[in-house]
Amino acid sequence: ARRKLFATNAFCMSGWNSWLLHPCECEVDDDNDRKCGACGEIPGGPLEGRAPAYAPNVPGFRRFSAIPDQLLLGVPIREGSLWHLSQQDRFEPVRFRLYANGFSFSTAEGFESSVTLSPFSLVRNCRFQSGECSKLKSFKVSLLEPDPCCYFAVRSSCEHEADEERADWVLGLSQTIMLISDSLLPSFPLACDPLPNVPLTARRLMAGYLIHREDDHTISVPFCELSAHDGAGGAIFSLYQNERCEALVSEVCITEKSLCCDVVGINCSCFVVDTHQFASRTPSERKLWLRALSNVKVKIQNRAPAPSDVELHNYRISIRDRIADIQATSEPRVINDPLLAPCSRQRLTDAASAVPIGIEPSVGVAGEGIA
Repeated sequence: ARRKLFATNAFCMSGWNSWLLHPCECEVDDDNDRKCGACGEIPGGPLEGRAPAYAPNVPGFRRFSAIPDQLLLGVPIREGSLWHLSQQDRFEPVRFRLYANGFSFSTAEGFESSVTLSPFSLVRNCRFQSGECSKLKSFKVSLLEPDPCCYFAVRSSCEHEADEERADWVLGLSQTIMLISDSLLPSFPLACDPLPNVPLTARRLMAGYLIHREDDHTISVPFCELSAHDGAGGAIFSLYQNERCEALVSEVCITEKSLCCDVVGINCSCFVVDTHQFASRTPSERKLWLRALSNVKVKIQNRAPAPSDVELHNYRISIRDRIADIQATSEPRVINDPLLAPCSRQRLTDAASAVPIGIEPSVGVAGEGIA
């Protein structure tokens, strides 16, 4: 059952606007955090950049609320004591509770805050290089943007024990985010073969459901398809209403200048395609999407001619093998109902009112990644 967290005689606040949350203040992200949870690789320089502005709303899809003050679901998955950064260079003890779709924490004075997570929430290890905060094993929870962040830390006389406890909390939070993503996505596998009698899919390389971030408050679940390069300097990343691909709602043109990058976070499945922010079911699926996008961009940059039918067939064999590898190691689904509140769908006739923003993404400070 859905229920709102509160404490008797406590001052409660929900969402990222709580005064208990802060702008990003940590000085360094731990190097171990920069490794991909799926492959262990460290993201390269060109993939580091700040998340771009939002793409316009995409009509016709299943849509869900991403507001951070939704009701937390059920009973806590885990509960324990942590330290929370309440003000500059000051951590105070809090009681932390992790739920299936978010978390809450309360202070000894009775102040309490709760946050609903989304597929675009990030959890990262971090450290402070000076002051009392540097003595703690800290981590932060945020959205794609650097602000706001919520900082927590583990304190122990044994550094090894503190590292292990922090790792447990960070793993729990990242698994909660993946659980939310999985609950929103239909049980439909990745595909690489075109659909019969649907000409738009004839040059398909890879297709599947993704979560698309429309704005601060709304996410949608389109069926996305990456097509092979056309030999004229571009390729198409299509967004359909569903897997039948009968209603094409939006297209993203992939060029040699397109930004296609991952997002740095523990077990993160988010990635960026120009002004669009997506999340896949798992980090392994994200890696496959980005690898396919990167290969297409390389073809475009090298002015390669459009692939023949034989070449397309060979490309699909390679992608199909990787899909099989992902499916062989995938976990069984444990949640059948969405963990976020649904929104009403926009009608397809509303598509004409959506005007692309077209804002160039800005590049972040070296070493920060998308945070």
